[in-house]
Amino acid sequence: MKKTWIAALAALALAVLAGAVPSSSTSAAGTQGYLVVLAGTQGSDGFAAAGTSAAVRSAIAAAGGTVANDLSSQIGVLHVHSARTTFTSALAGSPLFESVGADFSWAGIAAAAPEPQDDPFEALQWDMQQIRTDEAHAIQGGIPAVDVGVLDSGVDGNHVDFKKGLQSNVDCARGRNSLTALPPGVAVGTPDPCTDNQFHGTHVAGTIGARANGIGIVGVAPNVTLVPVKVCDATGFCYASAVVDGITYAGDAKLDVINMSFFVDDNAFQESTEFKCMSDPVQRTFRLAVERALQYARNQGVTPVAALGNSDEDLAHPSAAENECEVVPAETEGVIGTSALGSAKEKAGYSNYGTGANDVAAPGGNGTTGDCTKTIPSTFPGGGYVCIQGTSMASPHAAGVAALIVSQYGTLGSDGDVKMSPTKVEQYLQSTTVDQGLPGYDECFGNGRIDALRAVTHDTSSLYDASAPACPEYTE
Repeated sequence: MKKTWIAALAALALAVLAGAVPSSSTSAAGTQGYLVVLAGTQGSDGFAAAGTSAAVRSAIAAAGGTVANDLSSQIGVLHVHSARTTFTSALAGSPLFESVGADFSWAGIAAAAPEPQDDPFEALQWDMQQIRTDEAHAIQGGIPAVDVGVLDSGVDGNHVDFKKGLQSNVDCARGRNSLTALPPGVAVGTPDPCTDNQFHGTHVAGTIGARANGIGIVGVAPNVTLVPVKVCDATGFCYASAVVDGITYAGDAKLDVINMSFFVDDNAFQESTEFKCMSDPVQRTFRLAVERALQYARNQGVTPVAALGNSDEDLAHPSAAENECEVVPAETEGVIGTSALGSAKEKAGYSNYGTGANDVAAPGGNGTTGDCTKTIPSTFPGGGYVCIQGTSMASPHAAGVAALIVSQYGTLGSDGDVKMSPTKVEQYLQSTTVDQGLPGYDECFGNGRIDALRAVTHDTSSLYDASAPACPEYTE
């Protein structure tokens, strides 16, 4: 959602965790990895002072090290490989280095293949722990025949965390640029759907389907196919014409699930109004067109999931709009509207909610941009990772679980297409949630908190989480 994009931009430089995490599979025998923390205040080249880059690299080379991953410009850290047992002591006492620590060692390519390791940032993924994806993956991690459309700003299809070997699970060939019909002057960005116009789409895509490949993070459904559909421009605006085209394309392509972490913007250039009202003839047109596109997509087997928005609004009784006004597409009939939870399973302070609009709740973060203990870590264009929050981050968790449901219970046709009706997917998703807040359906958490393990086992038994905080709206 737009508020998430703006807030994230302000602190993005601090939020990037790292570039691509290097693989150790081709390193020499007896090699040790080291994290080298550079001393002093970073200069323009990321090192202790401007111009010391050469001195640092020379010292590392003299000590028998090779720089494997250079994070100096982001955080003043280098990841170094060395086979010398004296590497740490060789750098000791140098004013260029604050600290050197052994990371991990490996025997090399001649040795037997190591057991699969957790992805390095997986321990940060409180969101995945909250919905039990690790346990679910032991049963179902998704199948490549299940396609999830990421309707957003594009996806960095070359990000290392979407790959196993050289193979990416982002299907660039079937991607779609829905911005082509926008008039000149609109910041449409790069037309390639596998180039992110911003960062939002790549973050969303990582939550859905980052691979379990020993690199970075793991998504909710790491084995599904991601299809990027570019509907939002380079400044984060998602105009109705592009959105309608993207949803319609999802139907034409018979995608299984689509994620929509946005609300439709207005016809005026870079104007954004969260609510679309039937009494306004222009906004009425937007709503009708989106409704038709979504109905068409559902008829083609597409399950739509969307973010409810970040204004802390009771959508059943919006403060600045009449009840005939809705957030589109989240409140459109047939869409799974998703609210956001924090790391303690509480309603996120910014998250919209409301009877009828809120279908399920999912982790979206409830903290400060860059604080990965309370916001959502996921992929960032160029091989990096970033921690941000919003219902934009909650919705892809629900879309990912929907993809696991289709993978587990859908029927694979002779044409290679997996078939499961959107109504059935929605029923499976909502009936396997964990109840919290008021018993049963409530305005704050909808049908409950999504749970990947219960979803893939179709566990519909009643489960109430008394440890989850009550919705603040109950006590005001």
